[in-house]
Amino acid sequence: MIRENFLDHLEYEKRYSSHTIEAYRNDLNQFASYLTENYDVINLAEATGIMVRSWLASLLEHGLSPRSTNRKLSSLKTFYKFLLRNGIVKTSPVRMSTTLKVPQRLPSFVTEKEMLKSLEDTGDLTFHRLRDLTILHIFYHTGIRVSELIGLKTQDVDPYNLSIKVIGKRNKERIIPVSGILLGKINDYLSKRGEIALPGTNSLIIDDDGLPITGAYISEMVKDALTKAGVTGKKSPHVLRHTFATLMLNEGADLNAIKEILGHSSLASTQIYTHTSVEKLKTVYNQAHPWAQKRRKI
Repeated sequence: MIRENFLDHLEYEKRYSSHTIEAYRNDLNQFASYLTENYDVINLAEATGIMVRSWLASLLEHGLSPRSTNRKLSSLKTFYKFLLRNGIVKTSPVRMSTTLKVPQRLPSFVTEKEMLKSLEDTGDLTFHRLRDLTILHIFYHTGIRVSELIGLKTQDVDPYNLSIKVIGKRNKERIIPVSGILLGKINDYLSKRGEIALPGTNSLIIDDDGLPITGAYISEMVKDALTKAGVTGKKSPHVLRHTFATLMLNEGADLNAIKEILGHSSLASTQIYTHTSVEKLKTVYNQAHPWAQKRRKI
């Protein structure tokens, strides 16, 4: 009951996405199973700090990464903060547990050459091909998330103000400026969408049967398109989000502007792209500066 009340709080008060709520549910259920099996404790409100630290240690022993372990710890912290606020516990068992240090992971991104290769118009532009190209263009031009793309409605595209309206995490709305090039691609797609879409379907991106597109299809399509373009690293829609942000930063865009376009709640989430740009600058410097070249020969 305590867990369900907490999850209801996340859904109806915090307005978290179903995906995020399911992650919290899985973490709490996993912790609850550990308590039952190892301490014969059924009520999560009876957990102690030793039990929490023991669970975290067991996760690491079973090969879970520090980053994933930290995420589970964050779930517990949010849960017990909720219990404290509602007077269910007097102290939090996670108050002495600290996050693990993890190496900074730079975001993967696609080069401009590889991206242009994936966007090449080849052969007869059927609805299927035109739709897939439109998806790639939207990712490349806006950096939106998969869930945001799926949620786009035809009325969210504003050709007069050169913008699209996006509903992001926690139902936060933001307006993203777009180029005439992207609007032209969307218009080409819309000219054929009307022949496929089922009556009453206002989703911008639809599948071959006229129904709203799925995240699974988008992920597989992007992976296939980037593979054909010669991308050898990580291939996913989120990589295209990183690609957009990195390109904008490299071209001199203000970090706060990128933050607003991406829909980040904190500038810290956006600042990781500055590290990518610095690494690129280091590579250019080491390849071009004569003193750097001499150091490599020494």
